[in-house]
Amino acid sequence: MCIKNLNVRNIALALFLCLLIAELTFVGTSIYSEGRPRFIPYGYSRHEFTNDSLVVVMPINENTDTQFYRNQWLGDYLHTVCDFDGPDCSLSCNAKSTYETLDKKTICFTNILKQEFKHVNFFIKLDDDALVDKEYVRDMIEKYKGYNRPVYISDFILNLDGQNPVLDGSYYGNGKFYMFNRALLDCINTEIKYKGRRNEDAIFGAMVYNGCGPNVLKITEDDSKIWHKQYENKNKKIDLSALTNH
Repeated sequence: MCIKNLNVRNIALALFLCLLIAELTFVGTSIYSEGRPRFIPYGYSRHEFTNDSLVVVMPINENTDTQFYRNQWLGDYLHTVCDFDGPDCSLSCNAKSTYETLDKKTICFTNILKQEFKHVNFFIKLDDDALVDKEYVRDMIEKYKGYNRPVYISDFILNLDGQNPVLDGSYYGNGKFYMFNRALLDCINTEIKYKGRRNEDAIFGAMVYNGCGPNVLKITEDDSKIWHKQYENKNKKIDLSALTNH
């Protein structure tokens, strides 16, 4: 018995200590199982992102609902790319852009990232009708952090462009989502010259191809962790597409 052989004066103290030990033992048993937490508070993470670990780039227009994205997990890392002045604009590419000039907008924001975000280790380009799973992004960062080799994560497409040798034979990522590290930005070539208007994601791939060469580690994305135009999981089905009147 815990209080055996104690005098009366110390019984109260001994009883308190016994109860405290019992309480700690119970809590430790109920919360931890085989050394792992059983109950994890909402939002808990062992490896939260920091301001120097991730930047999410999203080209937008004046109709983009940035409130929707700022209330997602990526809101703290979101940098919008726009061609207008306003509180929603983070990275500004001055020339008024349209769908036909998105290639120039891509070159513009790539130059800004190269010059002004030298402390950041990973970057995501995300369309304004797409979502990506936070745990998937964290896993990619944990797996490839510290790589000196350029890392390029997406759903890749081979570009065959006979009119532009700088594009021909390059691979580019599907624009809904691509992720890359600082090493890729350090070697990317934003000075490429080409004829005609070209797909903006193909231009990014060509800049990688001409600047970084065959040393790039291309990783195929996990499409089950990325949603484009529609989010559907369990009891949720959300249309992410732009409204037809916009």
